[in-house]
Amino acid sequence: MRLTTLKIEADEDIVRLRMVGQEVARRCGFAKFAETRIVTALLELGRNIVQHGGGGRMTLSLEPLGSGLALGVEAVDQGPGIPDLDARLSGADPLPGTARAQGLGLGLRGVQRIADRFEVESGAEGTRILAGFDTRLAASEAAPVAAGIGEALAALRRADPAAMLAQQNRDLLDALEERDLLMAEVHHRTKNNLALVTGLMRLSRSAAKTEETKGVLRDLELRVKAITAIHDQLQRAAAADSAALLPLLRDVAEQTRQAFSTPDQEVKVVVTGETLLLSGNAATDLALAAGELMTNACKHAFAGREKGRLHVSLKREEGVLKLTVSDDGCGLAPGMERPERSDSLGWRMIRTMVQKHGGFVRTSNGEGGLSVELGFGEAQLGLIEG
Repeated sequence: MRLTTLKIEADEDIVRLRMVGQEVARRCGFAKFAETRIVTALLELGRNIVQHGGGGRMTLSLEPLGSGLALGVEAVDQGPGIPDLDARLSGADPLPGTARAQGLGLGLRGVQRIADRFEVESGAEGTRILAGFDTRLAASEAAPVAAGIGEALAALRRADPAAMLAQQNRDLLDALEERDLLMAEVHHRTKNNLALVTGLMRLSRSAAKTEETKGVLRDLELRVKAITAIHDQLQRAAAADSAALLPLLRDVAEQTRQAFSTPDQEVKVVVTGETLLLSGNAATDLALAAGELMTNACKHAFAGREKGRLHVSLKREEGVLKLTVSDDGCGLAPGMERPERSDSLGWRMIRTMVQKHGGFVRTSNGEGGLSVELGFGEAQLGLIEG
């Protein structure tokens, strides 16, 4: 049963660790001398994380031990590992609280002697230390003791608003970092999957018996390659501090044209506007939205026609940046639901992006086709004139 997890990155975290360790050890029923020894062990592990592991985390938990409970400690870092671990555990390190020597794994032997159970896993990818301290608590006391510790730690946070705010900020940064890692993994898998699909199409085309089948597979392969190119360009733009929006829109427009033009239907895309610099993320968001609007038009606006035309316009008016995608297609049929109210994944993405940057969506429908305008305050986008 996890009690708390502390991020250990700086000396002030060691101070926090001391306070938390004292509270947890006291509420687990340890005598004063045992409490001091346990806190000393925690501080040694914490200092090693900061000094030699480059930062990490420590988790305290209540663990079942026969009919009783033990206080479990897990200390994890992603440092370079501990060299000569066996030698250090056999006597190369001083005890906690005695003269300190320099080197990785400082104080581990002392922590090992204090703990009732002790394990170390260390390598080039980092170090994980598990320590256990036997309590006199019965297993049935786990829930009430954990609840009491939770209330006590919450009181500690309330007593130090600055520390509580710092912890909340850390939690938020951790969540954002996790989100970014997940998104990076999604993009990586998408790129690999597109490459796999392209390879399968190429193999199928080589094995095809008729020219018609080869032609269809060749067209599909070109479309997937166009999608891959858009994906790569948007990823590079998102990683940059700033990006020129107009060239990015033109690249997306050209790839969209290649993806949807066929021998039976030619789609022409024209992009006009001012040369503007935006943050990489903002430019990527607008290009993604424009690409989605162009894709929708190519799929629905030109049904039954040999030719179609799209116009992507980027202009500034009184502090507002307007991105407009219009087509000369069939427009919306009478009584059809307004597209900006659609529950499709594409329109949900567009609405989310617009809300993220404090913008608006306007659509107009007429005999000349459908026009969708996205508007954003220049200040919200962090726009820089190019």
